[in-house]
Amino acid sequence: MTLEPVLLGFKVLFLLLLYLFIFRVVRGVARDLKGGGEPAVMPAPASVRAAPVAAAAIPPKPAPMVRGERRPERTGESEDEVGNTSEFDYLTAKIKPRLIVQHSKVVDGGKAYRLKGGATIGRSPRSDIVLDDSYVSSTHARIFSRRQFLYLEDLGSTNGTYVDGRRVSGDVQIKPGQEIVIGDTIFRYEE
Repeated sequence: MTLEPVLLGFKVLFLLLLYLFIFRVVRGVARDLKGGGEPAVMPAPASVRAAPVAAAAIPPKPAPMVRGERRPERTGESEDEVGNTSEFDYLTAKIKPRLIVQHSKVVDGGKAYRLKGGATIGRSPRSDIVLDDSYVSSTHARIFSRRQFLYLEDLGSTNGTYVDGRRVSGDVQIKPGQEIVIGDTIFRYEE
């Protein structure tokens, strides 16, 4: 038995798989560039203030605390459901969290975006920070507060969101001096 026909069969199979892989990659890139790679419907999180949601879906803001008063225990709510807290509201008055544009093709460098409890970032005009960039999804990412910290969450964008060179999956706490890359725009988070 000769091995030549078997080897020829493996070569043909390998080339077919290689061409199939290249075809899928090219098709995916073409779809992403046209903007067709975004999900058709993406539910808006309840804590995003710019997204239109039913009034019943938004948890009530906690009442301001009087000095010496204890906050009642929460029952049945997780921190994520509560959203912005009075501790964060107090801190934002003192630290003034903001995103500073370091480099961008669509926004002037040095522009500052104030983050009062959070913001949505995307290509949509309804976003709090609008980036008219083909590499940015309609609703690309959001920044929200949890207790006294700000977090960044990628909202299923095609090209991803990066903090200090690492792709964000889930939500990640952002700290002063970190670089946030969305599309071709580089922000620096400052307080």
